[in-house]
Amino acid sequence: MLKPYKDCRERCICYADPTTGEIRHEYKREKTSTQIPIGGKYRVERDDVITILTRVSDQEFTVNSYRKAA
Repeated sequence: MLKPYKDCRERCICYADPTTGEIRHEYKREKTSTQIPIGGKYRVERDDVITILTRVSDQEFTVNSYRKAA
């Protein structure tokens, strides 16, 4: 089941399913999707924020989100 993941500014960056590794990203009128293996990473850069989603198991993603240095 797809679940929303947010960046450090509490904006939804994507929807992902840890069981399948499917990731869907929608922003304005652009849509992308991919599937990553366990250990795989997915990076989203939006405005001044970089967010990295890592699939650590078939039950969990970790999120590392931070603002770019000026």
